[in-house]
Amino acid sequence: MLWSLGDAGAAVYAGRNLRASQFPTAERRGRLHSDLARAYWRWGKPEQTAQALLAAHRAAPSEVRDRPSIRAIVTDLAQRHPHTSGVRELVATARLRPVS
Repeated sequence: MLWSLGDAGAAVYAGRNLRASQFPTAERRGRLHSDLARAYWRWGKPEQTAQALLAAHRAAPSEVRDRPSIRAIVTDLAQRHPHTSGVRELVATARLRPVS
């Protein structure tokens, strides 16, 4: 992805044609989704961020549960957009404090 370039929109654009089935391992499939989630988050798209993180969790649970940078996104998402679909599930998945 174009993540290293710092352009979230370009990263999402580049990733639009990628499919999880193209990646041979669960970890790589999870990373695809978490990378897209990072790009969506930087682009200001909380709904898409949450959906990408849920997909990352389905592919490789440790990608959401154990990666500090992803846990930070889940925390921010829960604080800033607590009513976004999937946020409560993400908080539980990442083993964070529940959203109030």
